[in-house]
Amino acid sequence: MRVWFNHWFSTAYHLINLIRDANPEFKFIGSNKNDYAIYKLACDEWHREPEKISDADYVDWCLSFCREHAVNVFVPRRNLAAIALRRDSFNQRGVKVLVGDGRLTKILDDKIATYEFIAAGGLTEIVPPYRIATTFDEFVRACDELKTPTNRICYKLAADEGALTFRVIDDAIENISALHNMPNMKVTRAAAEKILSRYDFKIPLLVMPYLSGREISVDCLTTAQGNIIIPRFKTNHRYSEIKFDDAIIHVAEKILSLLNFDVPLNIQLRTDAERLYLLEINPRMSGGLQLSCLGAGVNIPDLAISRLLGVDKPWTVPAKKFRRVANIESPIIL
Repeated sequence: MRVWFNHWFSTAYHLINLIRDANPEFKFIGSNKNDYAIYKLACDEWHREPEKISDADYVDWCLSFCREHAVNVFVPRRNLAAIALRRDSFNQRGVKVLVGDGRLTKILDDKIATYEFIAAGGLTEIVPPYRIATTFDEFVRACDELKTPTNRICYKLAADEGALTFRVIDDAIENISALHNMPNMKVTRAAAEKILSRYDFKIPLLVMPYLSGREISVDCLTTAQGNIIIPRFKTNHRYSEIKFDDAIIHVAEKILSLLNFDVPLNIQLRTDAERLYLLEINPRMSGGLQLSCLGAGVNIPDLAISRLLGVDKPWTVPAKKFRRVANIESPIIL
């Protein structure tokens, strides 16, 4: 069985090894725009990806790559939505692709469309207050409307991955007390306006109050045996905490029922006081999935690939107890 991971996060190194641990006979193919991507070390074959290419042309390139390299299973991250929309083209060539429904994947690729879909599905209580800014003036107005004496404002592009465009507006970073703070994703209001006054807003901005509570990454997989739901609380330290909180599991069950995906799903939540709010839904394995697997004792990547191949492997329900898991570093060559 030949399994291809295209351009992925560096933590794909751990996902590949989780699958290999259960299937030592599998061969793994990796590709990336960067020849020094760390998961190259976990692959049996490695190839360079094209850099500047349209979505449609990239999917065509993937189809050709699958044929040329005898790929049986494709685990995409780059251009996930475009690939999901053409999943049938891969299936017709005998390639199993670890993606969900193309239409829903496209919706989840857009933060605003995700909130609208979730609200329409009856889950309005987990959608945080937000505004859509399609012009600079709308951005300024959204900040004014949402700002209160007790909160801060944050923003990001509607199409974003890995919080690359996420920023928190905080004028306190100009205080002398900020001298000893590490640089992070904060900007002053003046700096944000200066930057965004030159932005074309072809991709709208999502503007919302900054939720000051803890971030929870919920790794999920629907199986014939039932739903796997592993809430992983992120910390400011070098570890994560696995806590099977009933309220989080209840929200995740509702989202899984609404989406009806049969592939790994990652739900990003954040608390604000006692309330849970949705940040985003990633229709793929998360960058920290290996932490959830280690803490709960469930090999989600293997179960997902097996199910894709028509085999429903049994799994052991995790003990509902607190576990702290050290963040696993990727290997490096010095």
